[in-house]
Amino acid sequence: MKIAIRADGGADIGMGHIMRTLALAKEIAKFHDVFYICRVDNPLTDRYSNGIEKVKSQGFRVKTIGEDSVLLDLKNIEADLLVTDSYDVDENYFNETKRMFYKTAYIDDMNFYNFNVDFLINQNLHAIDFKYKVNNDTRLLVGAQYIMLRDEFKNISKKYIKEEPQNIMITVGGSDPHYITEQILDYVKLLDYNFHVVVGPSFPKDNSLKSHESEKIRLYYNANMYEIMKKCDIAISACGSTLYELADCGVPTLGTIVADNQQGIANKMNELGMIKNIGWYNTLVKDKFIEALTEFCSNFTLRSEMSRKAQNSIDGNGVERLARELSTLGVQNHYLSSDKNRYSKQGEC
Repeated sequence: MKIAIRADGGADIGMGHIMRTLALAKEIAKFHDVFYICRVDNPLTDRYSNGIEKVKSQGFRVKTIGEDSVLLDLKNIEADLLVTDSYDVDENYFNETKRMFYKTAYIDDMNFYNFNVDFLINQNLHAIDFKYKVNNDTRLLVGAQYIMLRDEFKNISKKYIKEEPQNIMITVGGSDPHYITEQILDYVKLLDYNFHVVVGPSFPKDNSLKSHESEKIRLYYNANMYEIMKKCDIAISACGSTLYELADCGVPTLGTIVADNQQGIANKMNELGMIKNIGWYNTLVKDKFIEALTEFCSNFTLRSEMSRKAQNSIDGNGVERLARELSTLGVQNHYLSSDKNRYSKQGEC
C-alpha cells in the first residue's frame, strides 16, 4: 500500500508535526511504501527547509507542493492513503482530499472542524473529552493508547527518583522564536544544579545561548532526547508532545505553555498529576519561577508520585496500534496509475 504523509516543520511553525509523524512513518514503512508531502515557499524565507531536511535524514522521500497551491498540487499525487498533520486545513480541505484519495486520515489536536475523513487521530490525553463531528464510518483513534513515540521510548524501565535532584533538563521544542530558553537560563544560572539544555533545529541562528554555557549549563545540538531524559532528575519543558516522552521516561516535569494548542495537554496532565503546569511562558517572572522550581526539587514525595502516574499512563506502543489500524484498508494500489503524467508537476527531493 502507498501511504503519503503531509506535514511541515520549520522556524515559525515548529517541528512537532514532523517529529511525531516520523515515529508513525517508520512503523508503517515496515509494511508499506511511505513518503512525505511538504510545502515549499519563497527561497528567501525558506520556512520549511528544516522539516524537509529532517524527513530526508530519516530516509523518506519528499514530494513538494506549493504553499499557495496545496489542493491543486495534491491532485497530482498518487497514494492509497493520505495522512495529514497540519493546522493549515479547513473543512474544504477535508472534503476535497476525500475525493482525491481512496482513504484519508487527519492527526488532530484542537477539534475545530467537521472532519470528513476515514481516520481521525488525536494522541492527546484530553482527546477522550472531545465530542468530534465525524462521519458515521470514521474510525476514531484517540487518547493515550495512540501516543506516537519513537522506538527508543518503548519498554522503558521505571525511573529512579532521587531525593536530591542534581540534573535538570530544559527543552522548549524544535523552535524558540520567543527566546524562552534564554529567559529560563537567565533565571536559573545561579542555582546549584546541572542544566542540560536542548537547542532545537529551528532555534534562532544568533547563537545567543552560547553566552550561557558554563560548567553547570551544557547545550545539546542534535540532541538525543532519550539519553538526556535518562540522566536527568527533573525537566522544565514546553507543553508539547515532548511531555509524553518525559512521562514515558518517568521524568518529573514543570511544564510551561508556549502555544495555544498546548493548553489542553498542560491542563489535563496537571489534573492527572503527571506534570506541574506553571502556566504561559510570558507570565513567568523570576522570583515565582525560582520558587516553583525550588519547591519542586525539595518535594520528593510529589516527584515520586508524578513519575509513577506518568509511566503508568503511557506505554510507548502507540505507533504500533496506529499502524495496525491504518493498515486495515484492505487495498493495494487504488490510485489511478494509468495517469502517468500526474507526477510531472511535482518536485521530489
